[in-house]
Amino acid sequence: MTPKSDVSRKCYGQLCTVSTALDVAGDRWTLLLLRELLGGPARFEELVDGLPGIARNLLSSRLKRLEEDGLVRRVEGGGQLYALTDLGAGARPALEELGFWGVRLTRVAPAVHARSIRAIAMALQAILSRAGAVLPSETSTLELDVDGEHIEVALGPSPTAIARLSVGADARLSVSRETIAKALLGGPFEDEEIVVESGDPTTGPALARSIRAPFERFATT
Repeated sequence: MTPKSDVSRKCYGQLCTVSTALDVAGDRWTLLLLRELLGGPARFEELVDGLPGIARNLLSSRLKRLEEDGLVRRVEGGGQLYALTDLGAGARPALEELGFWGVRLTRVAPAVHARSIRAIAMALQAILSRAGAVLPSETSTLELDVDGEHIEVALGPSPTAIARLSVGADARLSVSRETIAKALLGGPFEDEEIVVESGDPTTGPALARSIRAPFERFATT
């Protein structure tokens, strides 16, 4: 895809797909905005909350440009939401790999702000998709309560995690934000820290094992 002509857009102008990707998504905040929307559709105010420090006019500008470039669209659902198009969602593998690389850099650039619920969902799906044989052979739909915010998790061979309430979940689980933040960085945590509030009692340990598995595998390579 060739970026739209825009005098305010800074482009590298190189015959290189990496530079083309950066021409479209390399401006400050853009990749983090894509990260938020990979975790699930969001309202403007939710994006403001999920991107601490971004100016509202800059967020409006970034969303407008991403819409023009065909990466973001507006949808209706209890008010106007922003969601990724198929083209925008195609950034997932690159952002997931960037996130795993970033785990190694946390000592270099320690975090100041907590992750938004959509950022947690995006990272959770990235981790679960790398759990391999540890994942259950049959898919269960879980509602994960993270200190009052919710993620719908499909735990199975093709796992997904979306920041939203789940209708008809097979089990309802809860975890503290502190625990899930630690887990998403590969830190140690116990099965019991993911509490099964209702439904199949095996789903909590299964989710915990699936989160730990990729990091345990990385540690042996």
